[in-house]
Amino acid sequence: MPNRFIADVHLGKLARLLRLLGFDTAYENNFTNQDLASIALEQSRILLTRNTYPSKQQSLQYFIIKNEDPSAQLKQVVEHFNLKNEFYPFSRCVVCNGILEIVSKEKIIHLLEENTVQHFDKFWQCSNCRRIYWKGSHYDRMLQRIKKMIDK
Repeated sequence: MPNRFIADVHLGKLARLLRLLGFDTAYENNFTNQDLASIALEQSRILLTRNTYPSKQQSLQYFIIKNEDPSAQLKQVVEHFNLKNEFYPFSRCVVCNGILEIVSKEKIIHLLEENTVQHFDKFWQCSNCRRIYWKGSHYDRMLQRIKKMIDK
């Protein structure tokens, strides 16, 4: 089974970065410690935390994140879990963790800005929150950022 994560309140940026790379990462900034432990156990997720002792439950899988910098945190997780060959960038919504699905331009054209309609033809939509994604100018910058973070 692939690694599935849940991130504590201190790791929102890390959660977004993991989602960007395609990793199933649950995160809400209002999860309590009990919520985190329960969800991790119920959904077979690894708890990523900045706390030294996340839970007294022995069956809970967790990993303590030592660094405060999101790029360094990502590198720590990728190296510890040996994830370099498991990236599937841009397959998950960075906002809600939903799966991105290809959607026709015609189906969402009414939701797009005029410039986006004129310059782009391939779109993805989150199966959960319905947010729309496309390969705009940010796409190449994000790819470079990912490469830079991982290659450090």
